[in-house]
Amino acid sequence: MIERVENALQIAVLLICASVALARALKYRSRGWTHLVFFYGSLALGDIYWFVYLLFFGDTPQISVVSDISWFACYIFLYLLLIRTAPPIKNPGRTVIPWIGPLFTAASAVFFMLRGEIFLNLIYAGLMGLLMFSSLSRLTRRRSYERQFFLSFMILVFCLIEYGLWFSSCFFDGDTLANPYYWFDILFTASFVLFIPATKKAVTG
Repeated sequence: MIERVENALQIAVLLICASVALARALKYRSRGWTHLVFFYGSLALGDIYWFVYLLFFGDTPQISVVSDISWFACYIFLYLLLIRTAPPIKNPGRTVIPWIGPLFTAASAVFFMLRGEIFLNLIYAGLMGLLMFSSLSRLTRRRSYERQFFLSFMILVFCLIEYGLWFSSCFFDGDTLANPYYWFDILFTASFVLFIPATKKAVTG
């Protein structure tokens, strides 16, 4: 019951955020806001498929490829939003900090592959590693990305919360608020709202 309520709330928040982003995209003719619209939209499509299956069959989908493809798309649009508003610097300098992201996602992928699907986990690791590397690259060069610092920070937080969801689902079970999975899911939903002010600060015009 808690999962259904939380999923419904998450979908509602995504649709509201998508509407706000769409209004700004139309008003400012901004590609940055357009990428955010598609980020919200693709994430919502994956959630809707998951929610409808759960509603009618009382269980999570045994074949989640529809949701997975939608979620892959949302990560791609989030990356496009970042590089659109904060293009890479020609001379990025030398720092190992950004590589922590890909190393973390690679290690996590090994853990998840030992428990289940291999191909999908590799794709998730690649996309999440790219997002974390790109956000950390900009966070470590704050002077060059002052306007985009909040957006880079939110992308990193988004990725970490996502991993919190995945890890907690492996170690905890139960449809009660004692399950940490639902607390991570609440944080995940809240993060969607913060992408709007983060994008507003990052985009020009």
